[in-house]
Amino acid sequence: MFSMPITAKNKSGLLEIFETLANFPDQLMMLKSGEYTVDAHSIIGVFSIDVTKPMELLLENEPDDSFKSAVSKFVPAHA
Repeated sequence: MFSMPITAKNKSGLLEIFETLANFPDQLMMLKSGEYTVDAHSIIGVFSIDVTKPMELLLENEPDDSFKSAVSKFVPAHA
């Protein structure tokens, strides 16, 4: 299991995360926030995330460089 912290400032940021992750349909991934874990490919699941709490992107395997590059704008600078 591979994980990386990600962040969104608001619901629009969550939509941007969802749209970015949708470009990788074969990658099994989940979003975790607090005690909740949702399918990162589910728009309803993603929008149920509380943006005021830290989020973690969970992946089955370590992603390739194209994936890391695509999500890099959501990774906090201190991570």
